[in-house]
Amino acid sequence: MSSIRKVVLGAGFIFYCGVADAQQYAVDTTTTEATLKDYIQKVVNANPEVQASFRQLQLAISDVDIARSGYRPSVDIAASSAYTTRNYGLDQEYVGHTAEISVTQMLYDGFLTSSQVKRFKQAQVVRYFELLGEVEQKSLETALAYMDVQLFRELLSLAEQNLITHVDVFKQIEESVEAGVGRRADLEQISGRLSLAESNVLTELSNLHDVTARFLRLVGEKPVEQLASVSIDGYAMEDLSSDIEQTLLNAYQTNPSFNAAIYNIDAQKFAVDSAKSRYHPLVNLTASYGAQTRDEAALNNTISEANIGVNVTYNLYNGGADRAAIRQALSQVDLARDLRDKACIDMRQTIQIAKNDIENVSEQLPSLNAHRLSSSRVKSAYMDQFTIGERSLLDLLDSENEYYESSRAYVEAQFTLEKAKVRLLAAKGKLAQSLGVTKDGVPDVMEMAEQEIQYDPAHVCPAVRTSLVDDRNILKRDSDLDGIIDLWDDCVNSSPGALVDDFGCEASQPAPSAADYTLEDAEVVETFKVNIEFASNSSEILPNYQDALTSVIDALEADEHTGVIIHGHASLDGDAAYNQKLSEARANAVATMLMQMTDIDNRRITAVGYGETRPLLNEESDTANARNRRIEAAIIQLPVASSFN
Repeated sequence: MSSIRKVVLGAGFIFYCGVADAQQYAVDTTTTEATLKDYIQKVVNANPEVQASFRQLQLAISDVDIARSGYRPSVDIAASSAYTTRNYGLDQEYVGHTAEISVTQMLYDGFLTSSQVKRFKQAQVVRYFELLGEVEQKSLETALAYMDVQLFRELLSLAEQNLITHVDVFKQIEESVEAGVGRRADLEQISGRLSLAESNVLTELSNLHDVTARFLRLVGEKPVEQLASVSIDGYAMEDLSSDIEQTLLNAYQTNPSFNAAIYNIDAQKFAVDSAKSRYHPLVNLTASYGAQTRDEAALNNTISEANIGVNVTYNLYNGGADRAAIRQALSQVDLARDLRDKACIDMRQTIQIAKNDIENVSEQLPSLNAHRLSSSRVKSAYMDQFTIGERSLLDLLDSENEYYESSRAYVEAQFTLEKAKVRLLAAKGKLAQSLGVTKDGVPDVMEMAEQEIQYDPAHVCPAVRTSLVDDRNILKRDSDLDGIIDLWDDCVNSSPGALVDDFGCEASQPAPSAADYTLEDAEVVETFKVNIEFASNSSEILPNYQDALTSVIDALEADEHTGVIIHGHASLDGDAAYNQKLSEARANAVATMLMQMTDIDNRRITAVGYGETRPLLNEESDTANARNRRIEAAIIQLPVASSFN
């Protein structure tokens, strides 16, 4: 036996021992099939981090009961029995007894108690959503670990098959060399490839070990040998067919971390009210009754005393602590808003990446599978041809490696798709619910909330699209953005916006319309200020403003070669992204009303929103806001060739 074979087979022996040891560590001996739901249910009810979050919820519920105690009276009993000796008075040595019961009822505390109750009622909702968020996070981590174990088991199996194939080829080449009909260079070549195949197996073993350790940390036990496959398609994946904005808007309502941040802001606002109560007087109703066996002169006469009344205390100066407490509470509100914005950004990023991965991998899978199947056929054909001497060893080894890499890429893509679906569900806060997993003993604290928070997602957390998600043409390498990817485009330099045929070449163009122009490149004939007022946060036009467009209609009817651009502007008050969308909606509403009032061709009318980018007064005041919040109309000249008659 050659020294090369001894080295290779020695490494192979180490490999097979390594497989046995790793599988003994990574795979349970039982043959019972386990599902993802089984493991996630175990994690949700036993994982220490989830349990800690559950305890926080229980503490928050207790905080509400403690705060409510401020509404109830305080009852105190005091009693004493003392031996006294003195050198004056009639009785110089005696034992005296006293007893007193007192009742204090708060009448007014500057709304401190009510504010604290409201604060802690909202705080328990925060803890509730934080618990749901922890459940979703651990469900996600468990699902990813579960699927990674499945993935690397499959990848290990592929690497093993690839190694076995290389060993078979090595044996054939070695026999040929020993028989004197083969080349030693071929033996060196297959030895190198065999070492690479062994390295691939060891890499997959290491990866499987790592994900198994991660699974063990989360679940507390090793994964069984038979793991049921995971398919998310039937688990509330309705957002797969919707656009990114709608997916985000749906997620804002159900993501627990985002909702916890929303309710935390409200809880901290009640903390501000609690701090302000320090500036109010404290009014208590007090009553007491006491008795003692000695009178005020210490004579042996039992006396008693009862009183009832109202006590008022008002702090005039407390060293600045009250003002500092208010500043601290206001800072807590600002901190809560920052945490809400962070939750929004994190959720938005996760959803956009997951949805983009789903779309991309779904498009890649057919091509990857076709490559895998083609590589399999080539590998089989090359093996047959190599046996009869029609293919070189290099051709055979290249075909083997191409089949291995294509199979590996296809398996990884399949799991990447399912993991992206899991991440999308978790970001929406629906993973555990979709799998039918619940946490035992969790009350519905939403029924105990002080108030349900209503908010406008477009203002609180705008659904911003990323450029890659927004323009799929970039992903498909469409240089001229005509909808035909470069691979199939015979005219890759077609004009922007031009109509093209199936081969990407320009077809006949329509007549230009008002939408083809902006105020910067259009010839403006006349401008009008449209006197239409909108309700706050609304784009609805009231019927009594229809006459506001009379001048615009007259100008359009006077010249058929003109068009109009309705442009909306917003004040500087509020979120810039929200103001942008609102200005666009209002401009579109005016343009729609103009189309409904006249027979003018719709292509002569367009609308654009500028948000708060073009203020008349660069300040935030009632006067400036009123002037900046406006609708304007610009009559523009269109080419004569674009007559719409």
